[in-house]
Amino acid sequence: MQYLRILAAFAGQPWAMQPEKLEVISSFLMFKARGGTLTTDEIQARIGDAGKSERTEPQSGIAILPVHGVISQRMAMMQDVSGGGGTSTEALSQQFRAAVSDESVKAIVFSHDSPGGGTYGVDELATEIRNARGIKPIIAQVDSLSASASYYLASQADEIVVTPGGEAGSIGVYSVHEDISKLLEKEGVKPTLIRAKHGVYKAETANINPLSEEAHDFLQQRVDLAEEAFINAVAAGRRVSVSTVLSSFGKGRIFGAQELVKRGMADRVGTMQETLQRLGVSTPKIGASANSRRMFASGETPPLSQIEDVLREAGFPNALATAFVSRGKGALQSDSGPETRTLSPGAKASLDQFLSRLGK
Repeated sequence: MQYLRILAAFAGQPWAMQPEKLEVISSFLMFKARGGTLTTDEIQARIGDAGKSERTEPQSGIAILPVHGVISQRMAMMQDVSGGGGTSTEALSQQFRAAVSDESVKAIVFSHDSPGGGTYGVDELATEIRNARGIKPIIAQVDSLSASASYYLASQADEIVVTPGGEAGSIGVYSVHEDISKLLEKEGVKPTLIRAKHGVYKAETANINPLSEEAHDFLQQRVDLAEEAFINAVAAGRRVSVSTVLSSFGKGRIFGAQELVKRGMADRVGTMQETLQRLGVSTPKIGASANSRRMFASGETPPLSQIEDVLREAGFPNALATAFVSRGKGALQSDSGPETRTLSPGAKASLDQFLSRLGK
């Protein structure tokens, strides 16, 4: 029976993650425990979140720190579960400290796209983010999911921005106990726990046995304490009362961008590009030819200077393109002009089509 250590760790900690995501991971672990094998691509197809969560290079003084995939303290346990991706709170904390202390960084943007994860290390990082506010702007950009532990962290930023199609929330904590005693029996395995005489509660939540009522109550206490810390952190980060979080922040539900702003769970709706523009990061301009094609496709007429570039790109002589800009459509409609007389039949046909698009 493989993966028993990971199964034990999985059952032994509270989770702040979308339930449907945790169910997928639980099913995957049971599949692996039975000896199932998958390629890396198959793991990614089942679990997703396989992208490497490495810090991107600062843009115009803006540090962008990804919070992508499953969140865990050190990620070692989740390497086989998340396809090698995910976010380590330990590594993210180091990246955050470096960005805060780097004088060339004028603002920090956390890019959130995560279903959440374990609770270990999350409250510590959340506190660190909240305590750093005021040193430089800290923005949580939801692009496109910030659930549970991810929202735990996002709520500590100065501002939460959600991309129009994004979602966030899922405030809450729970634990999962997988009773695999029947599975082991079917496999012909009968484990025996040997406890020291004073450790009467040792391994009480082990999944090789059914969960006792006393053990269930103990797990419930742990989950309640972890959720209380989560709610208190959200209240502090969003500068609202605990009662507001309890009454208005969804009780475990996820909401879309507009609803999040309405409830006070986010500050504005906007894309990552718009957030970076507000922070002074210039975005690449669309080339004249590409922009003209886009405008033609939407039924608009591009500026003359951009149409000149389109003509050159299509292979028309420079003199023809320049004549169009300086003298308008008349220069291209004349069969007697020096520019049009030099056109090949194919170019002339293209020109006629081009003119028709301009509303000849």
